[in-house]
Amino acid sequence: MNHSNRGFTLIELMIVVAVIGIIAAVAYPSYMNYVREARRAEVQAVLLDGQIKQERYRAYNNDYATAAELTAESLGLNSNDYYTITVTNVTSSTYTINAAPLAGTDQVNDCGGATLTVNQSNTKTPANCWKD
Repeated sequence: MNHSNRGFTLIELMIVVAVIGIIAAVAYPSYMNYVREARRAEVQAVLLDGQIKQERYRAYNNDYATAAELTAESLGLNSNDYYTITVTNVTSSTYTINAAPLAGTDQVNDCGGATLTVNQSNTKTPANCWKD
């Protein structure tokens, strides 16, 4: 009598589960790193947009917007779920736009939790976190 068994044995299923577990263990950290980098790129675009707005203001007024005229909100720089955006060091000839990762988010694991900044001289810090 010929018995034709169909299906998988328990050993075969356990091998498949182990392989999927190994793949997930390798892929998940890479995925999370990619997500953090994408969020950083998004907030860097917001910082550069604020820089463009300051330069546009300067083109019309021969000075940067002062602290009384300038806030992150007035520049249209809204904080998001991962970064808080502020404008500091504002004078008629200087400004610094900052993006600090929010505590309790995964972004504190990106770039060592450093605050990203850009200023009137196009100095971007920390330099290793900015891609040109």
